[in-house]
Formats: sequence, structure tokens, C-alpha cells
Amino acid sequence: MQALQLKQTFKTNVADIYALSGDDEGMILFALEKFYALIPSDMRDYCVQKFEGNDVSQNDVIAALSYVSMFGDRRLVIVEDYSKKLSLQESEAWLDYADNIVEGNILVLVNCPTIKSALSQYVVEVDCNKMGLLDYVNYIQTLFNYYKIKYDKSALSAIVNRCNKDFGKINNELNKIMLYVGNDIVVDAGVIEDIVATDTETQVFEFIYAIQDGDYDKAMGIMDVLLKRGDKPSAILATLTLTFKRMFAIMTSDGGEDFLCESLGMKKNALFMAKKKIDATKRKVSGFLGKLKDALYYLYQLEFDFKSGRITQDNALDLAIIHLMGKTYAK
Repeated sequence: MQALQLKQTFKTNVADIYALSGDDEGMILFALEKFYALIPSDMRDYCVQKFEGNDVSQNDVIAALSYVSMFGDRRLVIVEDYSKKLSLQESEAWLDYADNIVEGNILVLVNCPTIKSALSQYVVEVDCNKMGLLDYVNYIQTLFNYYKIKYDKSALSAIVNRCNKDFGKINNELNKIMLYVGNDIVVDAGVIEDIVATDTETQVFEFIYAIQDGDYDKAMGIMDVLLKRGDKPSAILATLTLTFKRMFAIMTSDGGEDFLCESLGMKKNALFMAKKKIDATKRKVSGFLGKLKDALYYLYQLEFDFKSGRITQDNALDLAIIHLMGKTYAK
């Protein structure tokens, strides 16, 4: 079963044990949201329990599943990223639970191969891998039709490609598009170019926000993804510089929106989104404008050094990352 089919499946039948597997985090989150929706929002603090990692105690999970909900008709127990081999005793405990399931309770296994294997005959498998282009296009088309959004069919594949087939990013960009076009503007290639960031631009924003939050492992993971898929260090550096240039200009310009859009090459809807992101950043980082200015000047210098042959593009990107992590956003 594909994650997108869950909602339709729940209309007719809700099983007891599900196994979500795949590498698309956006698709996994989408699927989990469907399970959360089965529990009334005001009951989730009492009726949802989550376990994560290989240190999870099987007995604790089974005990949580064995409780009868006191606040609703079911409990939801989620286990994520458990891959440790089960002992014979643990396997038997899982089978014993499956034979005596508490009615209404739901177990969701997220990338838990060993537990899924032990319960194979009881599990409903849910595929959360990246889909094909046509599947994503059909999903977007269905969503636009439901919300009565006018669109040009050629724009649908453009959204998917700009988001690098990442379901989470696709959903984020769809929300942005529908917020600004309403049902009066046709979503065509021009709208996609104005509103939907290329995947590199999106990843660079996420890289900056990860540094801002002090999550350097996440930041380096994003950079690793960009480099491994073939983005050139020079292109990443240029995107970093452009991003900081736009942020600095938006914060310091006395001109109106028309002036900013013309000078930065941005449409008003994209400008509005950038302002929202900058406002969120300002609330988290003290002395943000000074750090932004320092970063921008340093990135300009690195680009000059690279283009003049003083350093390689790899060295320029390495120095940019070190500077941003060490001076610009460190808390």
C-alpha cells in the first residue's frame, strides 16, 4: 500500500498493526499525520505514545499497547528506527501480543525491519519511498482540482522536479502556491518560477536555519546531500551569497516592495515569504543584522577569491561553511 492510499483505506477499515518503510521523510510524515488524525486532537497527549531507537524496551512497547484507552476508542503507539535483532523471547512476546490484540489500539512501525519480520502475518505494509513523476503529478492534480485551483498541466511536473521528488517539500510548496494564487490565477510555468524555489535554494535556506538553531549535524547533512547529487561547490556558494544578499537588502532597504522586487529580481509573493523567514530568524538570533552583514561581505570576498583563481571552488565553499558555523549564527 502506498502512503497516499491510507486516508481512503481508513474510510473502510482500520487495521491493528502497520509497518511504514521507505526513505522519503516527507512521505513518512504524511503517513503519520493520517494516523494522528485517527485520534481526536484533544486526546492525543493521553492516547499517543512514541518510542524511538534501538534502546527501546520491547516490554514497554507491548505494555503501552496493552492498555485500554480511558479517553477514547483507541490508543496509538509508534515505534521508529528499531533495527536490532530480536531474541527468541522478544519475538514470542510480539506474537503473543498479536494473538491477543487490545481492540482499537494501533501499532505503527516506522523503519523497524526486525519487529515487522516477527509480525509479518499481521502487518499492513505501507510504502513511503519516493514515487514516480506521474504519481506526484497525479497527486498535485487531484489537490488542485479539489481546491478549484486553475493550472497548466506543464506546471505540475515543474513543481516535482524543482522539489527533487521530495514529498515533504512538494507539500510545502503546494501550500505556498495555493495561498497566493487562490482560484483567480492560473498556476503555470511563470508562477512556478516565481514562487517555487529550486531544490538547491530550498536546501540552502534549510542549511542556514539549521546553523541558526545550532544543529550543525543537520546542516552538514544538507550540504552532503547537495554535493553527492552533483551540485557544484561554486553553484552552492553562489546560492548562499544570493540568499544573504536578498536577506540583507530586505532588512536595510527604505524602498517599497516594488523597488525591492525590481532590484532583487523577486516577485511580491516570493518577497513576502522571504520577509516571513527573516522575521522568524530575527526573533531567534541576537545582533542578526550585524551577523548578516559580516556573512555577506565574507561570501562576496570568497566568490572574488575563487573567480580570480586564488582558491579552488571546494576551498571557497569549505571556508564559507566554517565561517557561517563559527561566527555568523552560533548561539
